[in-house]
Amino acid sequence: MLEVTDATVSYLKALLPLDTDPATAIRIEPSHNSDGDALITFRPVKAPHAGDVQALATDLDVFVAPEVAETLASSVLDVAPDEAGRLVLRAQDVTV
Repeated sequence: MLEVTDATVSYLKALLPLDTDPATAIRIEPSHNSDGDALITFRPVKAPHAGDVQALATDLDVFVAPEVAETLASSVLDVAPDEAGRLVLRAQDVTV
């Protein structure tokens, strides 16, 4: 199961919209950029989609699309300690 660190939960919660009907969770799903390279995207959602797997996170629902759930199962989602605040996936103790 994907693990999401507390620092990353704080980062992701700041991305949630604050409108009158706000999303309350984040969905991690596959995507592609304009060059066709595979990406993982983060989208605010109100509920999981069919087949989604819930990640291990405190104080935020994080759902993982079934297409990437197995690939991310042994990873940790963490905010890198740089000024860009980028998100990184670590498989156990290795950054990938």
